[in-house]
Amino acid sequence: MTILIKDCTAITMSDPFVRRGVSIAIKDGKISKISEDPAAFAGQRFDTVIDGKGKLALPGFVNAHTHLAMVLLRGYSDDRNLHDWLEQDIWPAERKLTEADVYWASLVGIAEMLRSGTTTFSDMYFFMDAVAQAVKESGMRAVLSYGIIAPQPGEKAQKELAITEKFLRDWHTGAEGRIRVAVGPHAPYTCCNEVWQDARDLAIQYNTLIHTHLQETLTEVNDSIRQYHQSPTERLAALRVFEAKTVIAHGVHLSDSDVKILVQHGVGLAHCPTSNLKLGSGIAPVQKYKDMGLAVGIGTDGAASNNNLDMLEELRLAALLAKRSDPTALPAADALRMATSTGAQILGLEGVGHLAEGAPADIIVVDTQGAHWQPGHNPVSDLVYAAHASDVETVIIAGRVVMKDREIRTFDEAKATQKVRALSAKYRRN
Repeated sequence: MTILIKDCTAITMSDPFVRRGVSIAIKDGKISKISEDPAAFAGQRFDTVIDGKGKLALPGFVNAHTHLAMVLLRGYSDDRNLHDWLEQDIWPAERKLTEADVYWASLVGIAEMLRSGTTTFSDMYFFMDAVAQAVKESGMRAVLSYGIIAPQPGEKAQKELAITEKFLRDWHTGAEGRIRVAVGPHAPYTCCNEVWQDARDLAIQYNTLIHTHLQETLTEVNDSIRQYHQSPTERLAALRVFEAKTVIAHGVHLSDSDVKILVQHGVGLAHCPTSNLKLGSGIAPVQKYKDMGLAVGIGTDGAASNNNLDMLEELRLAALLAKRSDPTALPAADALRMATSTGAQILGLEGVGHLAEGAPADIIVVDTQGAHWQPGHNPVSDLVYAAHASDVETVIIAGRVVMKDREIRTFDEAKATQKVRALSAKYRRN
């Protein structure tokens, strides 16, 4: 398929950061040409032409950490701290999950993400074959990991690792290369040392990454110091986990020495500000982390703790929280990079998150004609501080138009929504 986005304003994530009056040609899943000169496209025929006047084209957002199917538990348990929320409410509810539940909930989550401009997401959950099937059908790009929970070595631990390895064999580089499988030990407090070492070896064997939660709460840090006489970061470093490429979610309570360890090993951080605030976990000092050399992307976490999957909201909150004592911290362009190119970088997705010739054609087209975009002095600031998810008009992933004129083209969104509404009765407590 060939596509032309004609006469738009483009945010490229490189120099020049903003280009006005450009057209973008797409062929064979990649960006083939970006030019301000109409003659560059003369004589070419395109299967689809998108009028870019009054619109902004930019790389799709990269949601660096979520639990997609938790849309089924949106509003199920709110206003609780993380550990009570998990242990008393969420984990018991998740025992009722079936593969069909996860499939339909994943499609609804994908619809929500597409409508707010996300083209790639990194997910950790259960029944991951169902998530992968939803990704394949929808046209999304994803890094998927089965959430390994094994606090003790033994038969259960080996079963969890076997599920992960089968998922790697079945889906790694699947869906025409749009799916990448990661190894997902849930967290230091839910996985024993032996599992961490086996997870590391598995990630290295399959040339993939580890996706985990790390130092989300002070309780987690203090418990680790009492039990192991090390912070969770120090413990994983001692186990040589970071020999595998690793992405950590949250990292709210990292000491300077923890950050130095992570930077030394090239570990990336997925910052989830809404979830961290809502669960009372704290506010990660991301500007400080970035100044120390840590690569930081942005994630929504799951809809049960956010309670949406809107990356525009997430990157705006990240920027505003960073400014609570310094208005110059985390400028709009930096926040936007975190939500696009840096998110792709920490997930090991080469070329994703940029508008450049030869890059994967993962592009969103945003309508800038609404009143909240006027008068239009700075498209980057307007996007970060003023845009709404409903402004996203068209979504292209791997050169395929997945949403056009706000209509999802790859699956039946209404049917998926209806299914999830029906399934929710199983999880209601009143």
